[in-house]
Amino acid sequence: MTAVAEETGAGGGRRLRVGPIALTAPAALGMLLFFAAPLVAFTIYSFLTGRLFVVSGPATLDNYREVVSSDLNGILARNSAFIGFLSAFFSIVIALPIAYWLRYAAGRWRVFVLFLITATLFASYLVRIYAWRSILGENGLLNSGLESLGLIDEPLGFILYNKFSVTVALVHIFLPYVVLVLYAGFGPMAPSLLESAQDLGANAVTRWRRVVLPLIAAPAASAFLFVFVLSAGDYVTPQIIGGTSGVLLGVQVQAAFKVVGDFPLGAATALLMLAAFVVCYGLSVLALRLARLDRIRWGQ
Repeated sequence: MTAVAEETGAGGGRRLRVGPIALTAPAALGMLLFFAAPLVAFTIYSFLTGRLFVVSGPATLDNYREVVSSDLNGILARNSAFIGFLSAFFSIVIALPIAYWLRYAAGRWRVFVLFLITATLFASYLVRIYAWRSILGENGLLNSGLESLGLIDEPLGFILYNKFSVTVALVHIFLPYVVLVLYAGFGPMAPSLLESAQDLGANAVTRWRRVVLPLIAAPAASAFLFVFVLSAGDYVTPQIIGGTSGVLLGVQVQAAFKVVGDFPLGAATALLMLAAFVVCYGLSVLALRLARLDRIRWGQ
């Protein structure tokens, strides 16, 4: 089938008909340039030898062996999985009732609240991280407020530069995205479904457990994976407010590329992280299918 063809119109004139190849070509080209090409380059680099920003042969598996056998990488991988899971879990827990309220109970406040949620996305990523460092610091807003209320005698030093502070900052950063995803997921869910469940005698807890949660499971799983992957692979937030206990594996990738100049080692680490994320995605899809939640459709 040709990409562009001519066909005769009703008035005898000719007009161009764009075929499917021409329609999909720009998207396919973009995927090749911005996704496939960097992935291929990383894969090739990961099998080479690097030293002081110079990459050379021969092909070797030493980079993968070093990544897997490193005790430090094991600790950082566990930190990444733990903080990624906590960030994704609390983002879903906080965003789910907000999205539900926006869809079914916000009324005239819906547009205004959606505007506020969207407006937070325009704030700089770094500004939000430094804001949390100011809030959680020894002289920050939280400690100052607790001291003024007489609840503490000296600043709490354990709430900054650890896993807790990194998780709080990441939840704040990704929460607007999760709210918007879940709100869109609630969109096709007709209010008549909840009204029918209530007419059949279901209380609020039963409606959530038997109606809302099964129908929102697929969008919630997508939002969970979105936050988990970006949080587990983050390297900016841990460097600013993570301290020594909140460092993640993404910091190792950044250090390999920018500090020691070992591009193959950084590429191998990044590819192993990508493989782990693909496994998590597969497990999520399998869990939804086993629970028979991936084919549920909303009633209108």
